[in-house]
Amino acid sequence: MDMGLKLNFHAENFSNGSAADLAASLKARAVSHLDEVSPAGVAALTASRTAAVLLPATTLLLRRRPPPAVAIAQAGVPVALGTDFKANLFCTSMPIVMYLACTTLGLTLEQALTAATINAAYSINLSHKLGAITEGRQGDFVVINTKRWENIIFRLGESQELIEYVIKKGKVVYSKQTGRVSF
Repeated sequence: MDMGLKLNFHAENFSNGSAADLAASLKARAVSHLDEVSPAGVAALTASRTAAVLLPATTLLLRRRPPPAVAIAQAGVPVALGTDFKANLFCTSMPIVMYLACTTLGLTLEQALTAATINAAYSINLSHKLGAITEGRQGDFVVINTKRWENIIFRLGESQELIEYVIKKGKVVYSKQTGRVSF
């Protein structure tokens, strides 16, 4: 029975075991970590259109060498970002993850935004309805009060103060003015 589930690997975090190659050969939707991915692994991911989910907060916490994010992106692999939220890494802030992606992985601001939105949706097989503000998609986004969208990344630890509204499925679920959250 096809449940619509796609393979997702956690691989190449502490060593290169050719798991990225295996994930690509199995047409996995995404591979997370990739700190130790080989050039052959990157090529395999490119060919299979398997997303690379990079987790810069985890890399920082573990004091690991960062994955070759720029090379992965330049190879044409869809790069996504994640928090890797778990008991020993209590980070739920995508703006902080985006900041770390720029400062420790070498991504541009635009690449970090793309990785946190449409490519993140792609990595979980939902880019047809999430990750972008276009007709036919669900309509999940934040409205920020700033002259430059880049401030959501630049203002480390303060980005939540910029949020005026949170929109979910096209409806306001949070308003800074009222402080009300509704679902």
